[in-house]
Amino acid sequence: MLEQLTDWLSRSDASAFLSDTTLLQTWLIIPISQTIHILAVAVVMISIGVLNLRLLGVAASHQSFARLTRQLTPWIWSALAVLLLTGVVQTIAEPSRELLNSTFQLKIALLVVAVAVTISYRVTTTRNPNYWNVSPGRRRAGHILAGMSLVLWLGILSAGRLIAYFGAFEPKG
Repeated sequence: MLEQLTDWLSRSDASAFLSDTTLLQTWLIIPISQTIHILAVAVVMISIGVLNLRLLGVAASHQSFARLTRQLTPWIWSALAVLLLTGVVQTIAEPSRELLNSTFQLKIALLVVAVAVTISYRVTTTRNPNYWNVSPGRRRAGHILAGMSLVLWLGILSAGRLIAYFGAFEPKG
């Protein structure tokens, strides 16, 4: 099914428009999209880093985790929306490079889990601002979750970078 989607997308007018190397848009749209994508990655990584380091008790200890979550999650969601938009542009330009690439697929799987962890931060602190400080068990769980989150986001970052170095699977047939 993914191969059919890739074939359809690669034959689309949008893909032809974005991948035509003789046209100005290839030399303008894709580099601008990639630049914006990298800047949005920086926003997410900095915000996620501060949030998780706070939950670990390493950074920003002058603010509660709940307050920091309220302050940083709008930045995270906005940057993720930008990443989605720029990622779609890049995927339409080279669908098989992305969609059939196992590294891209790993990146998306890690992203789903990492976003779920980030949502859990917001949900738990909205319901109970002191959720992660109620007991030693919850503090330990918070430390484990923060460590896992950092590993997930670093995995996403690494996989995103490695897409350029690992080729897509060749469609069968």
